[in-house]
Amino acid sequence: MPVLMLAALLSALPSLAAETPTYTVRRGDSLSLIARKTGVTLSHLRRSNEIKGDVIHQGQVLLVPEALKSFKPADVKWGRPLAKPGKILRRFGTDQQGKLVLPSTGVDVACPVGTEVLAPATGIIRHAGKIDGIGTVLIVEHGGTWTSVLAPVDPITLTVRLGEVVLRGDILARTAQPAAGGEAPHLHVELRQKDKAVAPDRMLK
Repeated sequence: MPVLMLAALLSALPSLAAETPTYTVRRGDSLSLIARKTGVTLSHLRRSNEIKGDVIHQGQVLLVPEALKSFKPADVKWGRPLAKPGKILRRFGTDQQGKLVLPSTGVDVACPVGTEVLAPATGIIRHAGKIDGIGTVLIVEHGGTWTSVLAPVDPITLTVRLGEVVLRGDILARTAQPAAGGEAPHLHVELRQKDKAVAPDRMLK
């Protein structure tokens, strides 16, 4: 996969700056539980949705302004974006291909086309679209200054929408055939803290 450059990846974010996060009520949810999941106060959640009592229903979409903004880096609990990660095809840092040494801002993990891609932590979908030469890319903002990048995914299999709050382990999509011909099927996994690429080891344990 071509090296994913920060400027290209985050070019979609300014248009999403005003996107208010939303959360879809799940079975077993309560307002207080949703508030804890999303890092807001119960009163804030009630006020944002003009709810006076505690009655909510499964499938209801709630507005969650300021979701995850109270999270500190250590508050984010990590899981794997793949249930069964395969062989590492490209490592973080520098990747040597013959005589060429190329920078790598993430890790390429082997997996069959059509493998489920999971949310590595609770987060907000901030981008789900095509980037030339890469394919469809997912960018998930996790709070605590963390952001993950996952690609390529099959756009037909996307189960999420922009601004949606997802929970760790949620199925986001399925992997797609790499855009670059000749590349083995894989998921490219990036982790960024304060817009700087860091080793995504915590997502691959």
